[in-house]
Amino acid sequence: MILNTGEEWQAEDADIIQWQKAYPAVDVFGELAKMESWLDANPTKRKTPRGIKRFVDLWLSRAQDKGGSSPVKAEGPKTIRQRSNLDDLTDISWLDKGPFKEHMRQVFTNKYGQAYDG
Repeated sequence: MILNTGEEWQAEDADIIQWQKAYPAVDVFGELAKMESWLDANPTKRKTPRGIKRFVDLWLSRAQDKGGSSPVKAEGPKTIRQRSNLDDLTDISWLDKGPFKEHMRQVFTNKYGQAYDG
Protein backbone atom coordinates (compact mmCIF):
# COMPACT_ATOMS: atom_id res chain seq x y z
CA MET A 1 0.00 0.00 0.00
CA ILE A 2 1.23 3.47 -0.80
CA LEU A 3 1.65 5.75 2.21
CA ASN A 4 1.34 9.53 2.22
CA THR A 5 5.14 9.68 2.18
CA GLY A 6 5.22 7.82 -1.13
CA GLU A 7 6.73 4.74 0.54
CA GLU A 8 5.28 1.27 0.06
CA TRP A 9 3.94 -0.51 3.14
CA GLN A 10 3.32 -4.24 3.32
CA ALA A 11 1.69 -6.12 6.17
CA GLU A 12 3.90 -8.56 8.05
CA ASP A 13 2.92 -12.23 8.28
CA ALA A 14 2.37 -11.95 12.04
CA ASP A 15 -0.10 -9.08 11.52
CA ILE A 16 -2.03 -11.01 8.88
CA ILE A 17 -2.30 -14.04 11.15
CA GLN A 18 -3.50 -11.84 14.00
CA TRP A 19 -6.14 -10.21 11.77
CA GLN A 20 -7.31 -13.61 10.52
CA LYS A 21 -7.83 -14.72 14.10
CA ALA A 22 -9.51 -11.46 15.14
CA TYR A 23 -11.80 -11.27 12.09
CA PRO A 24 -12.66 -14.87 11.16
CA ALA A 25 -15.51 -13.96 8.79
CA VAL A 26 -13.27 -11.68 6.74
CA ASP A 27 -11.12 -12.58 3.74
CA VAL A 28 -8.10 -10.62 5.01
CA PHE A 29 -6.10 -10.92 1.78
CA GLY A 30 -9.09 -9.81 -0.28
CA GLU A 31 -9.72 -6.84 1.98
CA LEU A 32 -6.03 -5.84 1.90
CA ALA A 33 -6.25 -5.77 -1.90
CA LYS A 34 -9.34 -3.55 -1.68
CA MET A 35 -7.52 -1.19 0.71
CA GLU A 36 -4.56 -0.95 -1.62
CA SER A 37 -6.82 -0.09 -4.54
CA TRP A 38 -8.74 2.46 -2.48
CA LEU A 39 -5.56 4.17 -1.28
CA ASP A 40 -4.24 4.26 -4.84
CA ALA A 41 -7.46 5.90 -6.05
CA ASN A 42 -7.58 8.38 -3.14
CA PRO A 43 -4.07 9.87 -2.86
CA THR A 44 -5.17 12.65 -0.52
CA LYS A 45 -6.43 10.05 1.98
CA ARG A 46 -3.29 7.91 2.11
CA LYS A 47 -2.15 6.99 5.58
CA THR A 48 0.97 7.76 7.57
CA PRO A 49 3.48 5.05 8.48
CA ARG A 50 2.23 5.35 12.04
CA GLY A 51 -1.49 5.23 11.16
CA ILE A 52 -1.61 2.50 8.51
CA LYS A 53 -2.16 -0.39 10.92
CA ARG A 54 -5.02 1.46 12.59
CA PHE A 55 -6.57 2.03 9.15
CA VAL A 56 -6.28 -1.68 8.31
CA ASP A 57 -7.73 -2.75 11.67
CA LEU A 58 -10.70 -0.39 11.36
CA TRP A 59 -11.38 -1.51 7.78
CA LEU A 60 -11.33 -5.18 8.79
CA SER A 61 -13.49 -4.48 11.83
CA ARG A 62 -16.12 -2.82 9.63
CA ALA A 63 -16.00 -5.74 7.19
CA GLN A 64 -16.53 -8.17 10.09
CA ASP A 65 -19.43 -6.09 11.45
CA LYS A 66 -21.10 -6.10 8.03
CA GLY A 67 -21.17 -9.90 8.05
CA GLY A 68 -17.69 -10.56 6.72
CA SER A 69 -16.25 -10.90 3.28
CA SER A 70 -15.40 -14.55 3.11
CA PRO A 71 -15.06 -15.51 -0.55
CA VAL A 72 -17.07 -18.66 0.13
CA LYS A 73 -20.22 -18.60 2.25
CA ALA A 74 -21.62 -21.98 1.22
CA GLU A 75 -21.41 -24.97 3.49
CA GLY A 76 -19.74 -28.18 2.46
CA PRO A 77 -16.48 -28.85 0.69
CA LYS A 78 -14.97 -26.06 -1.37
CA THR A 79 -14.38 -26.48 -5.05
CA ILE A 80 -10.85 -25.90 -6.32
CA ARG A 81 -11.91 -22.41 -7.49
CA GLN A 82 -13.27 -21.53 -4.05
CA ARG A 83 -10.09 -22.43 -2.21
CA SER A 84 -7.70 -19.68 -1.22
CA ASN A 85 -3.91 -19.80 -1.19
CA LEU A 86 -4.12 -20.04 2.59
CA ASP A 87 -6.38 -23.08 2.27
CA ASP A 88 -3.81 -24.73 0.01
CA LEU A 89 -0.97 -23.84 2.38
CA THR A 90 -2.77 -25.25 5.43
CA ASP A 91 -4.37 -28.29 3.77
CA ILE A 92 -4.44 -31.34 6.04
CA SER A 93 -7.28 -33.14 4.27
CA TRP A 94 -4.90 -35.62 2.67
CA LEU A 95 -3.55 -36.83 6.03
CA ASP A 96 -4.98 -39.94 7.69
CA LYS A 97 -6.87 -39.44 10.96
CA GLY A 98 -4.65 -39.72 13.94
CA PRO A 99 -2.21 -37.87 16.19
CA PHE A 100 -0.05 -36.53 13.33
CA LYS A 101 -3.07 -34.95 11.61
CA GLU A 102 -4.14 -33.35 14.90
CA HIS A 103 -0.59 -32.14 15.48
CA MET A 104 -0.51 -30.51 12.03
CA ARG A 105 -3.95 -28.98 12.63
CA GLN A 106 -2.58 -27.36 15.79
CA VAL A 107 0.64 -26.19 14.08
CA PHE A 108 -1.23 -24.54 11.18
CA THR A 109 -3.87 -23.03 13.47
CA ASN A 110 -1.21 -21.49 15.69
CA LYS A 111 0.88 -20.23 12.78
CA TYR A 112 -1.76 -19.22 10.21
CA GLY A 113 -5.01 -19.02 12.17
CA GLN A 114 -6.56 -21.96 10.33
CA ALA A 115 -6.11 -25.52 9.16
CA TYR A 116 -8.01 -26.55 6.02
CA ASP A 117 -9.58 -29.99 6.27
CA GLY A 118 -11.60 -30.20 3.07
